[in-house]
Amino acid sequence: MTTLTRCLALPLLALLLSTASLTGKNEGQDKPATPAARYQALIKEFYDAAQTHWKATTDEERTKAVARINTLSLHSLELAEKNRKDPIALDALVLVVTQEIWLENNTSHPGRGKDNPEARAIALLLRDHVRSDKLGEACRRIGYGFHKECETFLRTVIDKNPHREVQALACLRLAQFLNARVQRLDLLRDRPELAKRYEALFGKRYLEALQHQDRAKATEEAEAFFKRAAAQYGDVKLPYGGTVGAKAKAELYEIRHLAIGKEAQDIEGQDQDGKRFKLSDYRGKVVLLYFWSEY
Repeated sequence: MTTLTRCLALPLLALLLSTASLTGKNEGQDKPATPAARYQALIKEFYDAAQTHWKATTDEERTKAVARINTLSLHSLELAEKNRKDPIALDALVLVVTQEIWLENNTSHPGRGKDNPEARAIALLLRDHVRSDKLGEACRRIGYGFHKECETFLRTVIDKNPHREVQALACLRLAQFLNARVQRLDLLRDRPELAKRYEALFGKRYLEALQHQDRAKATEEAEAFFKRAAAQYGDVKLPYGGTVGAKAKAELYEIRHLAIGKEAQDIEGQDQDGKRFKLSDYRGKVVLLYFWSEY
């Protein structure tokens, strides 16, 4: 999966943890639900609404699903703010970010302007949890974002979190964030209708500043963080398999050799008549590579 695909198709937090309702009470009981039970209910509601959106066959169904998720991030933020001392607060703040980025990347949500739950959640993560050893998932989720606050969070975690494993994940996710941002800006140049939406979502001044940056320098900075991740944290294992070093090197290879505008690597093969040839034999000509196989 390319970095751009990873950004535009944010993975869903598919955790079916509970069927507790969002009313604040446990099913069949009069006492208020615990923060953990409310959090589990929010996850389930998010999962259900997102699934409904993806399976929808009409605009009306999709609109209703988006409306549900639109309120869920507010409930998640409220849960975190009212239970600041509870361990579930960190998870609830990450859920806010997940829900908001899902809306940004999968719907036509117009944005919230200054009343942005994502920015508020990130601010609380930095205020209350920046030194936590459990920030790995926060780094992963925030790495899918585009807001300036996402970049600020990842840079701050690298500088202030004392845990090497968390630093490693923040460094890798920052490199991915910067690289994906360059790719998205390339896309926006060709899609002015998307640029208008990005202004509404992320702010006109922020977007204009990004569009005026030096693309080569922005790419170099992303590469620098990938190299740093591989050099300083190469042995750190990723939660979903592999190591930081292997992932960083793979992404560097993609930037340097597989990106649009890069010279294609030479390949050698045999044509349908059995004649050996190289791709470099056709340098300067338009070439269509068609890969196929039979079982």
